Amino acid sequence: MKDEMVVVPAVMRTLNIIEALFASPAPKSLNELSRELEIPTASLFRIMKNLASREYVTVLEGPPVRYTIGHEPFRLVTGYRNRTDRKDVIKPVMQDLTARTNQTAQYAVFQNGQFIYTEQALSAAELNVLAQLYMPLEVNTSAGAKVILANQSEQVREQYLSGITLHRRTGRTIDDMDALRRELALTKKRGYGMDDEEFTAGIGCMAVPVFDEEGQCTAALGVTGYIEEYRNPENFEYIRRCLFEAAGELMKKLN
Repeated sequence: MKDEMVVVPAVMRTLNIIEALFASPAPKSLNELSRELEIPTASLFRIMKNLASREYVTVLEGPPVRYTIGHEPFRLVTGYRNRTDRKDVIKPVMQDLTARTNQTAQYAVFQNGQFIYTEQALSAAELNVLAQLYMPLEVNTSAGAKVILANQSEQVREQYLSGITLHRRTGRTIDDMDALRRELALTKKRGYGMDDEEFTAGIGCMAVPVFDEEGQCTAALGVTGYIEEYRNPENFEYIRRCLFEAAGELMKKLN
């Protein structure tokens, strides 16, 4: 049995107000909105005060006082469009990368104090090494997380490290904080991060940073495959070159 929707009158009124102001070609007075939406003026005034404080509506002094849509809805719409546009740019580059390397490609970001994969592209190989999207990544087992953290300020880096516990996943996992700091320093120096069978035995990963227009590392582009593919020096260099070329293309399109 499906749950029935519970209608909350105050929420519905608020949404109706925002939609009405979006659709209106001209600002509206309190009385006009009250008649149009059938909301008592006293209740409407209280809602408008709250919406104005959050910049969902803009108050135009009268007489009479009139209301129009504020800046915040447009900021939210812009953010949504930017995310959509970014996905449209990122995915084709990742698909090209998988075609060149025959490995699974992942796009990692640092959000709300956690590293997560937001995009993944599969190769044409018979078997692909899959990652779970939007699940927190451990910095000591993820090439993408390493490369993003390595390129943050020392303050951000140390604040993050001070709040985590290092879990040992395989015999090659770094579970010592000083060793992890050395690994992060090496990652920044050489320009790429590695997962050398640290999360799963037999699996390797390489990732490179993606910088925004202000030079901040906001993401990492990586590939994942069987560790033997990284043991061959020629193949290792080829994967590294493909990653840097793909990241460069991404940054040109995103910035």
